[in-house]
Amino acid sequence: MNRKFLGLWIFILLGFNSCVDQISFPLEKAPKERLIVSGLFTDLEGPHTVFLSQTTSQAREPLFSGGFFTLNDKPRPVRNARVLLLSTSAGIGGQFQEVRPGEYELRGKFAQEDGMEFFLQIEIEGKIYRSEIQKMPTVIGSDSLSFSLERARLKDNPDAAQVVIRTETTLPNQVGGYYLRWMVDEAYFWDLTFFPNPFNTPPPNCIVFDFPDPERITLVNGNLLNRPGGKSNLVVAQRLVDQSFLSRHYFNVQQLSITQESYEYWRKVREVVNNTGSVFDSPPAAVRGNVFNVEDSEEVVLGYFEVAKSKVKRIYTTRADIPFFIEKVCEYIPGKSSQLYKPTCLSCNVFPNSTSAYPDWWFED
Repeated sequence: MNRKFLGLWIFILLGFNSCVDQISFPLEKAPKERLIVSGLFTDLEGPHTVFLSQTTSQAREPLFSGGFFTLNDKPRPVRNARVLLLSTSAGIGGQFQEVRPGEYELRGKFAQEDGMEFFLQIEIEGKIYRSEIQKMPTVIGSDSLSFSLERARLKDNPDAAQVVIRTETTLPNQVGGYYLRWMVDEAYFWDLTFFPNPFNTPPPNCIVFDFPDPERITLVNGNLLNRPGGKSNLVVAQRLVDQSFLSRHYFNVQQLSITQESYEYWRKVREVVNNTGSVFDSPPAAVRGNVFNVEDSEEVVLGYFEVAKSKVKRIYTTRADIPFFIEKVCEYIPGKSSQLYKPTCLSCNVFPNSTSAYPDWWFED
């Protein structure tokens, strides 16, 4: 059978910036488009984000963009949807607002009582979709973070320099009945090229948001442990050392206390990744999510909407922490034409998720 590849984005909401964690599964084209729903709602302030997109299909029509008709297999954002957070006890918790194509945000803290139940409702062109009801978990552990600098063989590099982020987790003080997952994002200052000028004006700040280890899925099943309040040591991310470590480089570690159903979903995703050897290999089957069409149970909806209790800890490195040589690829060289510098040396806008403003927490530690 002739397989064509589709990048299915499983997005993970981060509570403190607009980046998304991305794992891609190549799938065979379906006869018609499928909705992809992905998001995370926590007990933190937010913003809480839902991403809506649509897969390719055998019947996909070209898209008119930039003056041209284009046709590719990338998921396309779903615009103008009505997205609601609903509670079984309090009714409508809030309506998400579309802040970018296919990206919907809800700000505020809504899970004020233990054990509240939530679900998502999405209305798209007369169709109504809902996620399964999930109860907000009531217990969570705590993290103590550390990092180490190591050499390791990675792909074709026999002596790669990398940062390894670890946590010593204090588990919830109960026997079983909890499930934990970790997400790690990064934020770093990127050194743009400082070209001499009459006013000696430096380039604007450039703060870049990304994911250091997007294919890693770290899980703990409390039912398999008999250590109330015990310690667990985990590697939560690994990251190659590059120019991003010339300045302050943050790693934001978010621990999530999730439902059993959510744990099973991510366990299956991890098995797919491990069994195929790469997230770019064809999985044996699509991992079923928790969103459905209210009036058509046969429609396949991809992705997952997750409800979780959350804690965030941060750790950062500076240039003084890194014992390895770091090439300054954006360093100014007299006589070198600006056209010969990499685009990432000239403009922060080249990075998909970047800003000139420091996050509120940048100088807290």
